[in-house]
Amino acid sequence: MAKIIGFFQSRAVREHRFSELVSPHIGSLYRMAWRWTQDSDLAEDLVQETLTKLFPRVDELEGVEKLGPWLVRVQYRCFVDMYRKRSRAPACENLGWRADTDLLDARIAAAPDGSDDIHRLELQRDLARALENLGEDQRDVILLHDAEGYSAGEVAAILNISIGTVKSRLHRARNQLKKFVGDGTFERI
Repeated sequence: MAKIIGFFQSRAVREHRFSELVSPHIGSLYRMAWRWTQDSDLAEDLVQETLTKLFPRVDELEGVEKLGPWLVRVQYRCFVDMYRKRSRAPACENLGWRADTDLLDARIAAAPDGSDDIHRLELQRDLARALENLGEDQRDVILLHDAEGYSAGEVAAILNISIGTVKSRLHRARNQLKKFVGDGTFERI
């Protein structure tokens, strides 16, 4: 009986340690998952799959110096695995980034005339459409660096590419976004 009680107590301690380590990063993980999948259900599944894979590795998580970028890197690998599985399944749609510009258009139409929200929503819609036109590699770098605030070194570690490649993709992506959005709109975002 003592072994059983000890097992459940140690499991509760592990769960508490895991929760303390991971909880501050859940929002960032979900935002990145949603940006990669553009679907709330798939994003939740991706975060859950990532956390499920990491739960048994609590001791390893405690030793990670910068846990946020490390978690996003693990999740990115889970996303790639999910993408590969779905692209091979004949009955499933492919994952891929797509902007929900219809939702933004509806929010613009519903905003009161003369509202500052209209301009902000129009900029969001234009940026979302511009992001749709970027290649996946450039979009991932822009989202991680500019939207989530990871350093170039952290992005390199997450995507498993060199820092020079990150900087090059970031430069090209920003130039492409400027072309797509035009008129310096991107500069005001």
